[in-house]
Amino acid sequence: MQFHLNGFRPGDPHLSPTSVSALAHGDALPAEVDVLIVGCGPAGLTLAAQLAAFPDICTCIVEQKDGPLQLGQADGIACRTMEMFEAFGFAEKVLKESCWINEVTFWKPDEKEPERIVRHGRVQDTEDGLSEFPHVVLNQARVHDFYLESMRNSPSRLEPHYARKLLDVSVDRAAADYPVTVRLERTDAAHAGQVETVRARYVVGCDGARSAVRKSIGRQLVGDSANQAWGVMDVLAVTDFPDIRYKSAVQSAHGNLLVIPREGGYLVRLYVEMDKLGDEERVSNRGITIEKLIETAQRILHPHVLDVKEVPWWSVYEIGQRICAKYDDVEGAGQPRVFIAGDACHTHSPKAGQGMNISMQDSFNLGWKLAAVLRGQCAPELLHT
Repeated sequence: MQFHLNGFRPGDPHLSPTSVSALAHGDALPAEVDVLIVGCGPAGLTLAAQLAAFPDICTCIVEQKDGPLQLGQADGIACRTMEMFEAFGFAEKVLKESCWINEVTFWKPDEKEPERIVRHGRVQDTEDGLSEFPHVVLNQARVHDFYLESMRNSPSRLEPHYARKLLDVSVDRAAADYPVTVRLERTDAAHAGQVETVRARYVVGCDGARSAVRKSIGRQLVGDSANQAWGVMDVLAVTDFPDIRYKSAVQSAHGNLLVIPREGGYLVRLYVEMDKLGDEERVSNRGITIEKLIETAQRILHPHVLDVKEVPWWSVYEIGQRICAKYDDVEGAGQPRVFIAGDACHTHSPKAGQGMNISMQDSFNLGWKLAAVLRGQCAPELLHT
């Protein structure tokens, strides 16, 4: 039997009673909300799931894509993020489905035959005492699924509004209530071109590295690039490489490669070092193909065989780190009304899952502060932190 803060309640303890303020407008956007979240990536869904738990806060989340993510890009989940998932109540599901990363092995060229690689080290992945949770690997789309389930079970029964493209964001500092006005254009076939307007107390842009919310408040990502192309692919392969089910860093005479075992026991992710880029060159100019990625990985792993049978997902990218000077719309002492989180305000190298993990921690930090201010428990000055 489950006893809750408001007394005994029978049935599924994960399903909260529907709040009076649960959005009942169907597919249309509400005219006024407390918080409008733009973007259904990890940062946006973390914030939405957190705010959905408060029946007295009206939250709305919109996404430009037509529906939820089916195949994830990021997959590494850090120990601290697992602790956060425990707060949301789905850490156990992640532990059950994911691949646990317990050890890391290192490979380098053989001193006698530099064309061959040999193992030269094995270490524990996370130090003792760091966390009660392990470092794990799980498809980003499944993490999204768990957040969406949490939102559906919340008092507000929150669901994303898909196929909405942000047009502009304006802030009226003199307005006493709902000072932020957002215009969005519908992109679904049934309502293409229809423009909707939402007034909000706060807006949070979780809309990625090309963030329209960031541009609307005049912030810029500043940083540099390593001018190095990398490829990443999830492969179903037959191989005699002995550490294919370990996280393995391979340094060879033909380049570098990182092996990440995937959940389910069949797939493995390979990060493959590719070409050096010119100062003004973009990775898209190289025309790197999946065949070239596989061929490079096979050379790096020599003398071991890598026979790739299937590639469900692959991509190429260039390493770069960029960051915004500020994560909100104010200079000085004014009250912030528009925030940016995740890739909208900082981008990272895809390796080690930094981008996804830090993005979720951004909005986890912002979420409780917004809730405390909206519920009158803290002064708005808290939002400067």
